[in-house]
Amino acid sequence: PRLTWWGARADVWLPVRPGTDAALAIGMLNVIIEEDLYDHQFVEKWTYGFEELAKRVKEYPVEKVADICGLKAEKIRQAARLFAKSKPAAVQWGLAFEQQISCTALILAVCDLCGITGNIDVPGGMLLVRHAFNAHRHYNCGVEHMPEETAKKKLNGAARGIQENNIVPTADTDVIVHAMETGEPYQIRMAWIQSSNSIACPAMDAPRALEALKKMEFVVVADPFMTPTAMAVADIVLPVGMGPERNSLRNWWTPLRAQSKVCSYYEAKGDEEIVVEFGKRLNPKAFPFENDIDMLNWYIGMDGDYEGTFEDLRAKTWEYWDWDATYYKYEKGLLREDGKPGFNTATGKLELMPLAYIEWGLDPLPFHTEPPESPVTTPDLYKEYPLILTTGARSYEFFHTEHRQLPTMREFHPDPLVQMHPDVAKAYGIKEGDWVWIENQRGRFKQRATITEGINPKVISAEHGWWFPEQDPENLYGVFDSNPNNLTEQGVKGPGGIGSPIKSMLCKIYKVEEGVNDLISPTEQVIKLGGFKHGK
Repeated sequence: PRLTWWGARADVWLPVRPGTDAALAIGMLNVIIEEDLYDHQFVEKWTYGFEELAKRVKEYPVEKVADICGLKAEKIRQAARLFAKSKPAAVQWGLAFEQQISCTALILAVCDLCGITGNIDVPGGMLLVRHAFNAHRHYNCGVEHMPEETAKKKLNGAARGIQENNIVPTADTDVIVHAMETGEPYQIRMAWIQSSNSIACPAMDAPRALEALKKMEFVVVADPFMTPTAMAVADIVLPVGMGPERNSLRNWWTPLRAQSKVCSYYEAKGDEEIVVEFGKRLNPKAFPFENDIDMLNWYIGMDGDYEGTFEDLRAKTWEYWDWDATYYKYEKGLLREDGKPGFNTATGKLELMPLAYIEWGLDPLPFHTEPPESPVTTPDLYKEYPLILTTGARSYEFFHTEHRQLPTMREFHPDPLVQMHPDVAKAYGIKEGDWVWIENQRGRFKQRATITEGINPKVISAEHGWWFPEQDPENLYGVFDSNPNNLTEQGVKGPGGIGSPIKSMLCKIYKVEEGVNDLISPTEQVIKLGGFKHGK
């Protein structure tokens, strides 16, 4: 819905209504199939489920999709044709896909979009990237070291799809919070928070998360900085070393690079050192390492693709994968354990209709699900909260909650900003730089208004991750004053137990009036009153 740097340079910008991306992708599939723009050779040789997919997308004619997404039908057709005719083509997606109810169906639709156009694992297309350290067989979060009965106690919530079948090795975070609050299905007594400023950024319904953490008998926070989370709940704070103070590996696809420790200050230890030291004490069998470098050598050597050691890699600086093995891996037998050509699926093909979804009781074809609160789902609520709030946009100065304490960054970006269209600003009497309240039935927060044509007129976009190190630490650095997670809700998931409506909340805005509607700050309201009983 925002005009990003890429959007400003695009042939087609689609300011889609937040939470309707799956419908958009299905509509594009409709156009490509209906106009016979798909890659016949790839589809016929390498895919499974095309006929079923073609039947499903007929349920989403472009005019219907345009109405769902708040877009012009011809713009959708133009985008679909452009994507299908561009060789190669790719879709760059990020966390925003997971932060909506239609997460699973959306990802499937986009993968299908890339599949039927023959853009899978080709140069410039959608690569089936290598896992970290090329060691995917070992990425299971240590579950293999747990007694079977313990592993079965993983908190999944209601048995459903992907969570039920342990495809995700970690527990459901919303269910964890519920257990922290209630002791059901069992009591959680301790929290370990490492390099996460939880109440300032990742925790939905942040005031609720704070209260849950307060119920813990013991909390450890490992972080380079004294964050609001550390101030609020930590019994012990372990100082974590910064980048130059740790030995580590950097591996986002390629190359594999060594990150070398060049200095050390006071008691700070790198994340890897902390993990090894505690792992050896808690489960020596799972952590048979002398030190951090020993563990890094284990990572590197797991699959044998790199035969050197961490020291070798440090001297070499980086190691590139075999470029010939990077593309068209499905043709070369590089995706399957048996070494045969094909994809690592039950059919050996790219499953446009995944058979595993059927086994898990999920719809195996893409579909649109309306957000639980939207102009369509809750029209009466929409009358009271007539704007759609999206969050999570990046800035040049900060990354999530990082760097708020750096004077240079704050000089460039001193305050949290909420973007809105000129029509919205005019309707509410808001001018550039005004402080405004953003509110819904769960809470409120404030940010400075910035007015731009580059946003959907029905959407506002608020920044996340804000806290104010210059403020009183006893008041948790004002962490809730500008926190969009005052408005989010836990326990609302998409089909399969994956995806939450973080980017499609309903809200209203109004100007902050000094001495009138700002008599108590959101942070004070959370600390003194235990949260928001209502918006104001």
